[in-house]
Amino acid sequence: MASGQSGPSGKWSAEVIDIHSVDVSSSQLFQAWYLEQHEAGTPVDTIIEALETIDSVPARLRALHLAYRSNRPAYPALARWCVTSGDPLALETVKGYEVYQRSITILQEGGPHMQTRHAEMRGALQYGLKTLRALPQTDLVVEGQTGLMIPLVHLLALGGEAEEAIETASQALFLAEQLKAPLTIARVRTALISCTSNAGRAVATIEMVRQEQRLAIRHDPVYTDLELASGLFRLGAYADGAAVLEAIIARTEGARRDRIMEFLQRTEAIWGIGGLDGPTYATHRGSTPIFWLTDLCQSMMKAYATPREGRDAEERAQHFAQVLEHARGAGAERPVGITWYQGFAQWARATAHLGRGEYADAAVILEHTAALPHDYLDLRILLSGAALELALSWHAPEGFSLARHEQALRQTFQDAERLPYASPEGLATLLHRWHPTATAYLALVPQPVTACAFATKSILKVGQHNLLDDVILPPVYACDLVLRALDFDLRRDFIFVQGDAGGGRKKKKALMTCTGSVPVWRLPISAVKLAYGLMCHHNATYHDQARTVLRTYGIRPATAALYPMIGTLDAIEQGMQDLLNGHLTPKGLTARMHHLSR
Repeated sequence: MASGQSGPSGKWSAEVIDIHSVDVSSSQLFQAWYLEQHEAGTPVDTIIEALETIDSVPARLRALHLAYRSNRPAYPALARWCVTSGDPLALETVKGYEVYQRSITILQEGGPHMQTRHAEMRGALQYGLKTLRALPQTDLVVEGQTGLMIPLVHLLALGGEAEEAIETASQALFLAEQLKAPLTIARVRTALISCTSNAGRAVATIEMVRQEQRLAIRHDPVYTDLELASGLFRLGAYADGAAVLEAIIARTEGARRDRIMEFLQRTEAIWGIGGLDGPTYATHRGSTPIFWLTDLCQSMMKAYATPREGRDAEERAQHFAQVLEHARGAGAERPVGITWYQGFAQWARATAHLGRGEYADAAVILEHTAALPHDYLDLRILLSGAALELALSWHAPEGFSLARHEQALRQTFQDAERLPYASPEGLATLLHRWHPTATAYLALVPQPVTACAFATKSILKVGQHNLLDDVILPPVYACDLVLRALDFDLRRDFIFVQGDAGGGRKKKKALMTCTGSVPVWRLPISAVKLAYGLMCHHNATYHDQARTVLRTYGIRPATAALYPMIGTLDAIEQGMQDLLNGHLTPKGLTARMHHLSR
């Protein structure tokens, strides 16, 4: 009968395990034996009972570790034994477990004192490490140090001390490898992957998980595979990341599967391709710091699905107001140091202000964004995209450099071309979803960004014939769309003043499309904005390209209709001609546009 298997009664019992043949003081030997028992199907409770038959600190500590990590009912009694044993290793081990559990509770409760309370617990863990380092360095003492370092890594990451967290996890991995203890090595490796991901090192995280996937023993493959998916999303590789999540979902059940479904739903919402309808998967408070994010993205998707016309424009503004409301949850709920969520909330607030025509508020946010980790390509794209769209409007504050934000976007796409696992095409898709004007601009600049080439389909082509992608537009409706694309606030609904209102409604519906499963209003882009941006450069090549763009796409529809704002279109056309001919500067054109919009 193999070690640990049941006897004739068919019941598992501690008596059938030859626990006395195991050197419980050796981490390598004990963990190898435990893995044999695990493969043989020996219940954890049976192993704990067998260990409790040995009245020694090493055996009780082994039982404590198993009871804690498996959430077994024997844990409280074992913890009391260790606390009252008088052994410093046993005491500090229990304290480490309790501190870690308390940190999770504090994270769940949130509140203004969360950071201070976590700092207190970091101090407790560091004191425990100091105590253990002063003891004779046996296997169990060294293993005990790694056990304290793992929660310390977690707390350091929550406190925004990313480099110290990585350094501590690396030290713990070195100690575990000296012990040749496979389970300890796997646990510490998981902690190192986690803090590397929190530090924004997406490429390093992916490579570490890919390496871990080739190993026989993994502590929590679901968790580290989630970090792999997250890293791919950060690099714009949505399809690859979604495939990882789908594979995890297929092999996971219960509450954990629901949490992964929430992650997928949230990611679809961030990319604007899903998560709008159907059940919202609940997240347990404290299990993730972003339970506000899906609601925020749903409001953003609703805004982008609403036309900028008449009563619809008011509804659109209300959806953006909801985005601002949800974004306030980022500051209240986000643990310190999770910089991606902070940056995403800044982008959402800036984009919502742009959508509401609150350009000064958007500028304040975009001029004070925090420095981002290099590998956060998705967030770099979004923040720079919002800034470029503001710079392409007439409402950017003086000194808000279009060239700087264009270069920031170019640099991000260049980084995506260079970094392994990154997807320039995925990043272009993300940018176009939320900032189509910026994407079209990058497609038409000298030395264009190749991944953005598809975005030209969103540019209105006007003149004798008026087209948006595959939709033919009547002249008067096209006039209205041009003015709205140039951010004119048409408080009255002038659509089809002299035209067929029924036909107008049909064309309005024709501009609705879907991205994934989400309805989207195809917000038309005026070539005037793109040409203005090109003329903001002190560069003849850019100026030549501006002329080419206007020749290709036109400035205004040709119509003899008695459209109330036809004079405004005449003035815009004249202003652009003056700009192209050197009779007006970009600043002068901005002033003229402000005058026209009064």
